[in-house]
Amino acid sequence: MKTGFFFRRYFGFYKTHQLHPLVLISALLFTSLLGSTLAQSDVQNLAVVSNSLDRENWNITSTISIIDLDEPNLQRAIDDEIITIGDVPTDILVHGHLAYISRFDWLSGDLSDTIEIVNLENRKYVGRIAIPSGAFPQNMALVNSTKMYVTCDNVHQVLVVNIGTRKVTKVITDPAMNKTTGLTLLNGKAYVTNPAWEWDAAAGKSIYHQSSVTVIDTRTDTVLKSIPMPINATGIVNDGESTVIVKTTGDYNLVAGRLVLIDTTTDEIIKEVNTKTTPGAIAINSEKQLFIQGGWQHPGLLIYDVPSQKWIRDRNNTLSEFARGSGMVFGQDGNLYITKPDWTQSGLSTMLVMGPDETLLKTYELGYGSDNVAIVQIYPRNEDVNDDGFVNIKDLVLVGQAFGQRGPGITGDVNTDGEVNILDLVLVARHF
Repeated sequence: MKTGFFFRRYFGFYKTHQLHPLVLISALLFTSLLGSTLAQSDVQNLAVVSNSLDRENWNITSTISIIDLDEPNLQRAIDDEIITIGDVPTDILVHGHLAYISRFDWLSGDLSDTIEIVNLENRKYVGRIAIPSGAFPQNMALVNSTKMYVTCDNVHQVLVVNIGTRKVTKVITDPAMNKTTGLTLLNGKAYVTNPAWEWDAAAGKSIYHQSSVTVIDTRTDTVLKSIPMPINATGIVNDGESTVIVKTTGDYNLVAGRLVLIDTTTDEIIKEVNTKTTPGAIAINSEKQLFIQGGWQHPGLLIYDVPSQKWIRDRNNTLSEFARGSGMVFGQDGNLYITKPDWTQSGLSTMLVMGPDETLLKTYELGYGSDNVAIVQIYPRNEDVNDDGFVNIKDLVLVGQAFGQRGPGITGDVNTDGEVNILDLVLVARHF
């Protein structure tokens, strides 16, 4: 941070909010002098899981559970069902110490669709982002520190959300968008799957139209291209370099699912691979190996190597111990985290941890219908005084306004020593 520029830019703001400029100068000087001596190092390694079963007649409501992955006692590690979400949670995205959980309401008639926000550090609900009613938000992806994309399958749109103001700022649509669902970002572009199905009540079955992947320029929020896909393109991930991998599920009957590899430099299809099954959840590791849940015909994990474009484990050689998983994600430790939901009243859902050697390391017992999962590292963020997900001028103002106050639980007491002083200002300034 260039202190001269910072001071000039916000001097007027400080005057308006009665924060003395000398206090700011002192905080910035202390920051320069103390350097990293005040750095906080209590990192929390967490799994965030949505328990997606929501049945009023069973007295069960969808919730969020948080698991401390560093706690050796597997029962004590779980803060089970600590935040009520309600209705249908569809995705979890973590930015800093805040978790964003997309959800929609399709039963009550109110159609109150939102993105719920939870502070993972103190396990508290801190707000929400309103989504247009009946949009049915699905997947989320962070474009930058303040901009999020959200797919909405019921209205065939991608919403642009400012997570600083917590408002929808733009709607992206295109004639080829149909049931927009999966979402991944790579090299300045967003890739969105369009399963393109509709329920035919008279026939009692789903009807499938032309599925596709929509390519969006994330700088301008404009559609660049539509890439035709096999039947029912749903899941989508990327290898971190130049390849996007799409999973299609077929028609769950006669047509098998496929993997479609897209070159993001040309946005052309490199290869289509017949999975010869109905694939479920997918996740990709740092070695660019794609892990796929096999369908009911071939339960277990399949593994496809993206660089060599060859199967490591096909439908005839699955990891059966890890079958029937719903949510899947790799952690920085190289482990694969798999949720296995129980959709009954028994509450026997689990999260399995599979090591890089394909062995079962841990089994966590969770609540009802454990589904989506995110693996995160949370650094202490007391500097975010107003809990909006950002450490900025607003937090410094709040500390300045409480300067000199003493006592427990004071807003602005960042280091929790019972007094709001220059050290609290320093901590906020250091984390801008």
